Amino acid sequence: MSKGEAGDGIRMRRRAARRRIYLDYASTTPLDSRVLDAMRPYFSDKFGNASSIHAEGAAAAAALRRGRETVARILQARADEIVFTSGGTESNNLAIFGAARAREPEGFLFSKMHFVTTVIEHSSVLECFRELERRGSKVSYAPVKKNGIVDPSVIRELVRPNTVLVSVGLANNEIGVIQPVREIAKLLGNLTPRRRNAKSRPLFHTDASQAALFLDLNAARLGVDLMTLDGHKMYGPKGAGALYVRRGAPLSPVLFGGGQERGLRSTTENIPGVVGFAEALRLASESRRAESVRLAALRDYFFAELSKRVKMPVIINGDLKERLPNNINISIPGLDAEFAVLKLDAAGIACSAKSSCLGSEGYSYVVRALGGGRIRAASALRFTLGCATAKSDIDRLLSAFRNVTM
Repeated sequence: MSKGEAGDGIRMRRRAARRRIYLDYASTTPLDSRVLDAMRPYFSDKFGNASSIHAEGAAAAAALRRGRETVARILQARADEIVFTSGGTESNNLAIFGAARAREPEGFLFSKMHFVTTVIEHSSVLECFRELERRGSKVSYAPVKKNGIVDPSVIRELVRPNTVLVSVGLANNEIGVIQPVREIAKLLGNLTPRRRNAKSRPLFHTDASQAALFLDLNAARLGVDLMTLDGHKMYGPKGAGALYVRRGAPLSPVLFGGGQERGLRSTTENIPGVVGFAEALRLASESRRAESVRLAALRDYFFAELSKRVKMPVIINGDLKERLPNNINISIPGLDAEFAVLKLDAAGIACSAKSSCLGSEGYSYVVRALGGGRIRAASALRFTLGCATAKSDIDRLLSAFRNVTM
């Protein structure tokens, strides 16, 4: 081997060693190339407005219809139960405020309304309820057990005659726990052969944004009236999402204009986004089982090796069994989590200390809800695995992590 060839080999190894390892898939996912290919024609060649009656508009309307049918098929729902939105935050806002506004024509004032949720919901859910409280509504926040899972009976006990909506996320974005949504639906009466009149029971909403890659989203089986989905959490485009709205569920719009999406979401439809969202969800449904098995093995390997390589007490945040296969969330009391994130970033590894949606808030309120106070919450690290994660990445993470905690 010549000196030049040896030098090239060394440089290649150095480049490989410097390769970034992305372990923040719960925050956002890269766009799948197949999704981009499906979207590309609708940015330029097929650019029509779906509300127009000419040929270009008809082509856009056909793409919108196919996207809606694809999503409905995966959710085992009807096409007219799918409302496309700009993402998870808008879908959550439409579900929560839409449910509240639907009761106003009955003379049901905000100050007379009651809502139920949990203390560990995503900020785009909790902030909606805080705004409703500012408008005079009452909100009950159910605690979770030490493993992060809410007791369905606690939810049922919190429901009052004037409860408008119950909202419990299917899978938590920080600690990855899977909530007993079907059991809650059963206690609310949503799984009975003949559901009670909608006005006599609260609507049941779940934010399933983190669940689409790994869990069954059959809406009837889950027993939900409303379900949030977000494209960029499943290798789809940012700015594209959907809300499942069970036929007959009372919901009013929060945006007004041309009356698109059955009047529930007025604005010119984002056809490239809809196409990409539907394709991403289709691909996710096809790979769900195999990818869940693969990532769960990597997750469990990390947990098993961590205790061998890190000579500090480690707390695993969230239930080990009822957990998304790609989620690792740990606390090491005494560790400055945000500083650790920066040190790992310098080592070429991207992770997080809390939800990226929490902004400047100093620690995870989700982890704090599990017990252990601020020390546990401020020392929490989240690693979420994805399509590009390999065992060698976990080994590199473990090696880098040992240096961070020394």
